[in-house]
Amino acid sequence: MIVAKIVDQYTIDKVDTQYISDQFTHLENIGMVFTCVEDGGDEDDWTDEDDGMRYVSIILPYEEVLKMEDIRPMMLAKAKERLGLVA
Repeated sequence: MIVAKIVDQYTIDKVDTQYISDQFTHLENIGMVFTCVEDGGDEDDWTDEDDGMRYVSIILPYEEVLKMEDIRPMMLAKAKERLGLVA
């Protein structure tokens, strides 16, 4: 699994990609991109035609992230939801 982030200087230390990567070590051919910037972005999934890797885009609520001390539980919940791992 590949986990990346698109962030700004205010959210860079809050978006913990290693934590998410550690939670999903059993998943292969999945890439996850967390975006947390002031102007948002689009949540969109896509598959790389060359290597078959599925990418999942997750937008984190910027203002909420700025106020929170630990956003890892939110990141994990959103990741599970986007991957269809919630009941």
